Amino acid sequence: MITVLLETREVILKAYQKVRMIVNPVVKFLFSLLVFSYINQELGFDSRFTKMIVVIALSAISAVTPGAVLVLLSMVLVLLHIYAACKFLALLLLLIFIILYVALLRFSPKQIVVAVAIPVLARYNLHYCIPILMGSISTPIAILPTVCGVAIYHILGIIKEPAAREAELKLDEVVELFTEVFDKIIANKPMIIMMIVFALVIAVVWFIRSFSFDYAFEISLGAGVMLNILGFLIADLKYDVTASIGSLIIMSVVSGLIAMVCDYMKRVLDYTAVERVQFEDDDYYYYVKAVPKVNISLREMDIKHINRRAIDGEDYEYEEETEDEDYEPDMTFDRRAMEEEDEAEAEAEDDVKEYKPSSRRNPFKLLKKPDDLEEEDEKEESGDETEDDYEEEMILDDDFDEEEDDDQKQ
Repeated sequence: MITVLLETREVILKAYQKVRMIVNPVVKFLFSLLVFSYINQELGFDSRFTKMIVVIALSAISAVTPGAVLVLLSMVLVLLHIYAACKFLALLLLLIFIILYVALLRFSPKQIVVAVAIPVLARYNLHYCIPILMGSISTPIAILPTVCGVAIYHILGIIKEPAAREAELKLDEVVELFTEVFDKIIANKPMIIMMIVFALVIAVVWFIRSFSFDYAFEISLGAGVMLNILGFLIADLKYDVTASIGSLIIMSVVSGLIAMVCDYMKRVLDYTAVERVQFEDDDYYYYVKAVPKVNISLREMDIKHINRRAIDGEDYEYEEETEDEDYEPDMTFDRRAMEEEDEAEAEAEDDVKEYKPSSRRNPFKLLKKPDDLEEEDEKEESGDETEDDYEEEMILDDDFDEEEDDDQKQ
């Protein structure tokens, strides 16, 4: 089972590496579509911006730009809807958004998307997974975008009701409206409790994960889920701010499982092969614990093409092959090929003549007729040379050697 899971993980990762240039923009587009649709459904005061063509255009821009652009476009869309309902509330919300956006860009630009993810996921009670994920993959600086996301979620709920009132207000009514909104924001206990619990979850998960004992990451996720449940349960008992305890427990566990799956796709550690190393240099003494990552190679499959027409792309009917006990392979072609090879080797041996070194040929034999040369060659091969022939050759050889010596002396 573990091997199957590891192989599945490798297949998914390799497939993602091949198509990530396409998958990433598509995922960002779908997420942006969800964000802008959520804003239009929650506010929707200006019908011009609720059209699908506007939502798709904004999502397409967000899909090919950084996350900061998505947050900026979301804030602008919220301001346009509020402006269509109440201009003074749009001004107040503009000041709040400027403070939040500048703080996010300054301290946590990489996690800025969390600020719009929490309001969207809160509709499905999946916002509990945000602090667990942030604690497992980031540092405590992720508390800032998480808290900003919680604030935006509750501020939209607070400001939506006053914005639906009469747009034309007098100066004294504007002051009363601002005071009412600020009082509701400050006295919003669910918002404050959610901020505190989420901040504690991020800090605890990060703190436990930073330890070096085995399975520290899995334990940190479990601690984050338990702290999330206990924190909201205590808040519910004291302030009665939690809507559904069952939904809280179930979605907290689901959020922990989602965070565990994300970490599983990121890395898998083998705690059975842990190594501890100690070494020193001129300034420090080091204690190093090395935990190897689990890497598995996929099994290769050999595909054999049985039907030639299947390779050529022709239509064919598949016939199931059965094993025949009386089946004997046809060796006719192999035997015929072997016989032809044997015949060719035999002919080649017949053509090759045995080499026999001959004695030095008399240069005067070149003056003889071809028939005489053939007779002498037959005698040499048969070994029937006469003594006269041998003496004649020796005399000629001596004369030839003397001529060479004379030439050298001259």
